Amino acid sequence: APNATNDRAPGRVLQLSIETMLEELAPNLWEHSLDRLVDFGHCIGQDLEMAALGTEHELMHGESVACDMAFMAVLSEHLGLISEAQRDRTLNMLRRCQVPLWSPVMTYDLFAEAVANRVKNSMGQKFPLPVGIGKARIVNDV
Repeated sequence: APNATNDRAPGRVLQLSIETMLEELAPNLWEHSLDRLVDFGHCIGQDLEMAALGTEHELMHGESVACDMAFMAVLSEHLGLISEAQRDRTLNMLRRCQVPLWSPVMTYDLFAEAVANRVKNSMGQKFPLPVGIGKARIVNDV
């Protein structure tokens, strides 16, 4: 295991994450476009988080984001946007982070409601789906 006092990787990952998010969001401060790759993990995760609230399956925000990311990785592979190996690499990375990849609260009805909410609130599906490791695109026709 890395020595926490000498390991600079977590800080570097956080810094790169902040820089990447700012690069994407800064030109669109007034949200004229809701095509945002940084919404990865926030398409159905918000509905999942709220549905699980107060139940025995309650999720913290990051856990619901992880479930959304896992679902979207599987969806992306199903649509032929990524390979099985890329899907598995993504899911295994989430597993190594020790976050849930699924919740019993995620039913077909909840998914359908989450998609309807996404369409209403984002002016379309606008799913940020992986199309490779470190690559994504907005998909509207799922």
